[in-house]
Amino acid sequence: MYRADQSIDTVEELFAVSSGARLNPILGATKTVQAFAITPDSSAVVYIADQDSSILPELYRVSLATPGISIKLNGALTGTTGVQAFKLIPDGSGVVYLADQDTDGVNELYRVLFSSPGTTAKLNGTLVTGGDVLDFDVAANSASVVYRADQDTDTVIELYQTVLSGLSRSKLHSAYTAGKSVSAFKLLPDSSGVVYVANQTTNTVTELYRTVFGGAQGTTINHALVAGGNISDVVVSPDSASVVYRADQDTDGVIELYRVALSAPTVSVKVNGPLVSGGNVSSTYRITQDSGSVVYIADESVDERFELYRTVFSPLARTVLTGTRIIGSQDVYDVAVIPDSSGVVYIADETAAGTREVFRVLFASPTSSTKINPAFASGRQAQELAVSSDSTTVYYRANQTSAGVVELYRAIFTAAGVSTTLNGSLGTGGNVTAFAFK
Repeated sequence: MYRADQSIDTVEELFAVSSGARLNPILGATKTVQAFAITPDSSAVVYIADQDSSILPELYRVSLATPGISIKLNGALTGTTGVQAFKLIPDGSGVVYLADQDTDGVNELYRVLFSSPGTTAKLNGTLVTGGDVLDFDVAANSASVVYRADQDTDTVIELYQTVLSGLSRSKLHSAYTAGKSVSAFKLLPDSSGVVYVANQTTNTVTELYRTVFGGAQGTTINHALVAGGNISDVVVSPDSASVVYRADQDTDGVIELYRVALSAPTVSVKVNGPLVSGGNVSSTYRITQDSGSVVYIADESVDERFELYRTVFSPLARTVLTGTRIIGSQDVYDVAVIPDSSGVVYIADETAAGTREVFRVLFASPTSSTKINPAFASGRQAQELAVSSDSTTVYYRANQTSAGVVELYRAIFTAAGVSTTLNGSLGTGGNVTAFAFK
């Protein structure tokens, strides 16, 4: 499925790939779908839209079997900001969402079950005056929700867990004093705990910590940081055994990439190669599904020329996945790991500077790549990509057919250079702005 202003320019709605049929009820001028996700059983779509009021985003569910007939999920909204975000519960029972439902301007966290739309349970604890829930995630086992909020002290952002069975709540670290906050977190895929970035130990230094649900809290993970160093962000391996993080750990102001096994906290290994003066590892890095390697984009060899690299964890070995194909002002812009861990698909202007196309490179043969899309006219650009779960197909958005129109395409790896347009006919000014597949 995809989101596009297919029928009315600037009115973004949801459409089925198979038929191009509109999924949501018709939205009038100025209204739009803001976010969406396919349910775990692929039978329905949940979305945020100002469907009933042009100024109040709310949460809806529509069955793919009955397009155009949606059900409102959220409770009655007191606030004027509306629903801000949502996450599906992985077991398919319902959804968790963020909204100023009870108090105008105060964002709180709620759960609604698909079996009882409009009947909600508040998940956060009582908020201090000025407090808000900022963001959240649902554990893969559907047992709990973790969220960031200044729940106990205004402007002091802490990390909390709510167990969905019984709605018991707990803080996931020791209480913070003024000036301390959690800036980001990631749940472990095995639902055993959470890793988070915070200035927990020293107000001026952000580090990486781990809390085990029902166990040890706030254990430092990263290696000691150089003076001025900080953790930037983190990714957890699919097997929940390790994390990869960016930090200026060794040299202040130089962002590099490190791996640490959760069984051996503070013992980190640098996984990028030596950086040229001015070089840094970008925020685009992915751990392969087999948890055995990381791929990352960095201007490692030439400052401001972003190339694609892979580092195998054991034994440590690094490969330039773009070989010598990125030259001059060319760059790699995005990458997706193929689920079977055989390689990656990436967007780069590898053929001609300024023309961003889709390529595949296999780990077994990194010296050559395959262009997946048909040849683009000069200056055309792919903007987003995703690989199918069976590792056979890539989906991407691009202005491939017309310079001013972004559409949705599918290309099969075994038929590289041939693509299929998946969206319906777009009206004047229309573009595909997002897509999702199961």
